[in-house]
Amino acid sequence: MAIKPSYEELELRIKELESHLEQVEETLRVSVERNRLATSAAKVGVWDWDIKTGDFYLDPNIKAILGYTDDEIPNDIETWVTYVHPEDSQAVMEAAQACLDGKTPEYIFEHRMLHKDGSNRWIMVRGKAIRDESGDAVRLIGTDADITERKQTEEALRESEEKLARLNKMESMGILAGGVAHDLNNILSGIVTYPDLLLINLPTDSEHRKHIEAIRESGLRAVAVVRDLLTVARGVASTKEPLNLNELVKEYLRSPELCKLEQLHPTAAIKTRLDNELLNISGSKAHLRKVVMNLVSNAAEALDAHGNVIISTMNRYVDKPIKGYSDVNEGEYVIWSVSDDGPGILPDDLDRIFEPFYTKKIMGRSGTGLGLAVVWNVVQDHKGYIDVKSDENGTTFDLYFPVTREEISDKDLSIPIKDYKGNGETILVVDDVPGQLEIACEVLDALDYKPKAVSSGEEAVEYVKENPVDLILLDMIMEPGINGRETYEQIIKIHPNQKAIIVSGFAETDEVREAQRLGAGQFIKKPVTIERIGLAVKEELEK
Repeated sequence: MAIKPSYEELELRIKELESHLEQVEETLRVSVERNRLATSAAKVGVWDWDIKTGDFYLDPNIKAILGYTDDEIPNDIETWVTYVHPEDSQAVMEAAQACLDGKTPEYIFEHRMLHKDGSNRWIMVRGKAIRDESGDAVRLIGTDADITERKQTEEALRESEEKLARLNKMESMGILAGGVAHDLNNILSGIVTYPDLLLINLPTDSEHRKHIEAIRESGLRAVAVVRDLLTVARGVASTKEPLNLNELVKEYLRSPELCKLEQLHPTAAIKTRLDNELLNISGSKAHLRKVVMNLVSNAAEALDAHGNVIISTMNRYVDKPIKGYSDVNEGEYVIWSVSDDGPGILPDDLDRIFEPFYTKKIMGRSGTGLGLAVVWNVVQDHKGYIDVKSDENGTTFDLYFPVTREEISDKDLSIPIKDYKGNGETILVVDDVPGQLEIACEVLDALDYKPKAVSSGEEAVEYVKENPVDLILLDMIMEPGINGRETYEQIIKIHPNQKAIIVSGFAETDEVREAQRLGAGQFIKKPVTIERIGLAVKEELEK
């Protein structure tokens, strides 16, 4: 016979059960709280859609990802899909339907959703269909995870890789351009220099003068193209001085280049918006003048018919990095902008506009494909940045140049033409190209110097051991054998104060700068003109 528990025993068991239930509830509460904190920290939320009843559960964490509280968005599937980015909505629904139809085992998709503040958040949705005995989907359950930071990191990495690839491509093209420019400089030397020599003794009324001048002018135009090639070869490295971009713009507005451009594009209106309080930059006038000329020319050609080209300047302090075509670091800048209201640049072209020889123009008629490549390399050489914005309403090039606090010098360093000629000083010309030796010696002879020629650095060193010279005109690149810097280094061991001028078809290099540090004077580029070589030699001899 079973003995019934007493009232006291029942009461004790009830209390034990209540205590156990409290422990279970506390454990469950802690577990739920941990899960909530974990999913909140991970920016992940759960959703559950009962397809037959239409009931839809949406974790408050998911709503919080979009900046909403739990009660701001109802648990309704039709309402929730309105927060999917319009451009992604169809693809999201198709992916979900494929899972429901059994075409895919899981519902995995990345898409954008609209945040409360108007921004977009990237969501990784993972779901799975629950099926009944007949295989029909009755529920779709899953999670939403905020992957915005990951997507932003991937995008930043992609942009960095693209910029690095673009820089590497520019560098490779620059090396090619530099080699071509060096060979062309040697070829052009005779075309530019011999007309000068002929014109010195040719009567002013000679019928041949205009033909010789035309040859010289053609040669100088070719030299300008070669200089562009050298600039593209990242060989800008010219002497910089404090200057004001407003003055450079005003000079350009009075230039023959602009007059010619206005004749070619009479419907283009060139306007300016210049900051009267513009700060100075440290730059090369010649190269920056080329920049504004190229940008304005491109802008004018971009106009369909009537339109405006606006050149503007302004000061700007960048207090945090700016992400653009180039990322602009913090600092003080002068911004030099050229904009047009043409049809804009296509996105596929925008990524390539600074590549050498990439052009949409008719090659040989309206451009060489070097214009924007020159702009890019000049800006890089000036430690600046470029940002480009373009749409159907026009294009704007913003060039950022670091500010300098140095004042502009008004000292005129030019030497009158009448002072070019020498007084019989002996000048040793060192060059491995016979044609270059002949040209340089004829120029120096015409300027009343006594030129002596050798074809290698080794010959130069041996010559000066027995024959002191007043100055050496020294080629930098000589093959085979020692280069110009090595030659000069050996010569100053024999004559410590030997004067020298560096000449090269390449742009200024570390070897050139090292030779100058050892005591060599000016660096001049081939092809040389009588004026350029006369001024350089005279200045060096008078030091």
